Amino acid sequence: MKHAFFPIFSLAIAGTLLVVSCDRSDEEIPMGELPDPIRIELRSVEKEMISSDQAFAFEFFENVYREEALGKDANFMVSPLSLSMALMMTSNGAAGDTKSAMRATLHLDGYGDEEVNAYYKKLKEALLKTDPSTKLSIANAIFTNKFVDIHKAFIQTNKSYYDATIRQVNFGDPATVDIINGWASEHTDGLIKKVIEETSPMDLMYLLNAIYFKGIWTSQFDKKNTSRKPFSQEDGESTNVDMMHQTATFNYTEDKSFQLVQLPYGNQAFSMMVLLPVEGIRLGDAVTILAGDGYWGGLQSRLSEAEVVLSLPKFKTEYSKKLNDLLTTMGMGIAFSDQANFSGMSDRDAHIEFVKHDTYISTDEEGTEAAAVTVVGIRENAVSGPRQVVFNANRPFLYLIQENSTGAILFMGAVKHFK
Repeated sequence: MKHAFFPIFSLAIAGTLLVVSCDRSDEEIPMGELPDPIRIELRSVEKEMISSDQAFAFEFFENVYREEALGKDANFMVSPLSLSMALMMTSNGAAGDTKSAMRATLHLDGYGDEEVNAYYKKLKEALLKTDPSTKLSIANAIFTNKFVDIHKAFIQTNKSYYDATIRQVNFGDPATVDIINGWASEHTDGLIKKVIEETSPMDLMYLLNAIYFKGIWTSQFDKKNTSRKPFSQEDGESTNVDMMHQTATFNYTEDKSFQLVQLPYGNQAFSMMVLLPVEGIRLGDAVTILAGDGYWGGLQSRLSEAEVVLSLPKFKTEYSKKLNDLLTTMGMGIAFSDQANFSGMSDRDAHIEFVKHDTYISTDEEGTEAAAVTVVGIRENAVSGPRQVVFNANRPFLYLIQENSTGAILFMGAVKHFK
């Protein structure tokens, strides 16, 4: 088993499948004829940004986990890469404290605009080429208010580095909702059909990122070996699930907290990393351990080949979440307030109205299909109410009566005194 392994790929089971491309790849190549994955060479500063991406991913995932645990506590899946790319496009139009807060939340403070944008461009272009058997795509789009002038530099930056499609729309037209939802469906192979319910004439722009992935296991599960087996749930109850089985050579490691197995797709450029907490460690505590500084890097560096008797349940998850409160907790609350500075987008005062995240994943004997869409909605600040003034006519004054449409003055007068 090759160590065809790049750190950013490893976040799959920790809430994301970090697989992207600048276009869509549908080429079918027999598994036995696949070329070796292309090694992505990174400069030292780009390696630092990979680590920053991972730090953001684990912090984001931990915060989502905590919020979900307080609610229905259901299964969920997120795509940190989809979110970070959408927010990075947005931050290209931010300035001052707003930009600083967004970059700090992304763990990308300290890097220049061109440096970070070039990093994302290089990463997504390289990932497309590394496994022709895997269907993957990334798409970016910016829908702008056709009645508002958007700064050309902002548009050009996102077109150049993110290959963003730019479209002017009328946010006051209900048909715009169908246009945006149609874009999301098209770029997730129909897995995510609806990402917004309505638009407002006050909307300045929507920035979207969509990721689609379909990977075939390098070592597939035989459907004949799938059987109903008990699964112990977080609440202590047991339920029967469709459990897949195989015995094969995989990269594997373990420590006092986790067992970790690497399940590659296609030519092993992409993998699902399955982390099983040791008995007695609750999932919430496991998430905290995983997010610890340097923990993930140390764990995956110890992977080595082993014959693994593997049992893995088939699963499917659809998830949708508004991220305003969570991103505020992570440090970018100013971007959602009237104090936000998005002067790099237009001359209108605006803020982030919402960040919405929709995901889908299905894993079976053949492989995994997954998709994510992140929508960042930018809205003009509401016009403030009339300012309060004091008008105390307690001294002589003038007056006139006019016809307002023409300004024709009918009467004029003066009040100088009262008898």
